[in-house]
Amino acid sequence: MSFFELPGLRPPIEPRMPVWSRGPAGMVPGVVPVALLVARTDTHAVLVDGLLAYPTGFDFDLAVRRRPGRPRQHRHREPFRGVDLHLEVGFADGRTAGNHPRHWPRPSGNQLPDPPLLYQSTSGPDGGHVWLWGLPPPGPLTFSCEWPAEQVPPSQAVLDAGLVLAAAARAQTLWPTKASA
Repeated sequence: MSFFELPGLRPPIEPRMPVWSRGPAGMVPGVVPVALLVARTDTHAVLVDGLLAYPTGFDFDLAVRRRPGRPRQHRHREPFRGVDLHLEVGFADGRTAGNHPRHWPRPSGNQLPDPPLLYQSTSGPDGGHVWLWGLPPPGPLTFSCEWPAEQVPPSQAVLDAGLVLAAAARAQTLWPTKASA
């Protein structure tokens, strides 16, 4: 290779995220059109919206709304850092998953964790993006939260899990693998 020749380009290296931490990349999810009010006080509201379902689980936005005109109490803290806002999702069969990182599994190799597993991938002052590994059984799907730092008491809202299951059944594979083609 001469001085003026450029080396061949290398393909970018994608970070290896565990399969249980997100929805399948090669799918269009089924949509659950919901804006579920989980908690509301005089100063804050916590909502679940943007729910997208896949055959392996569902993701949603956990949205925080502050009363207009009220200053933020904790300007240097984000609501989900240090798990200030506690979130738990409960299935009809009694299984639960929460957003505390201490409860996240540490699987090795190709070992998949037992569902349900709630994984919060992003967070900020106005909410975060949450993935729940595993689909719920039919029945009530309960979203519970508590935010002691902002005086939001334990609160919950219930959604029919049938809506999530129906949306997961509508998810579409974009590019079938050769084995399933």
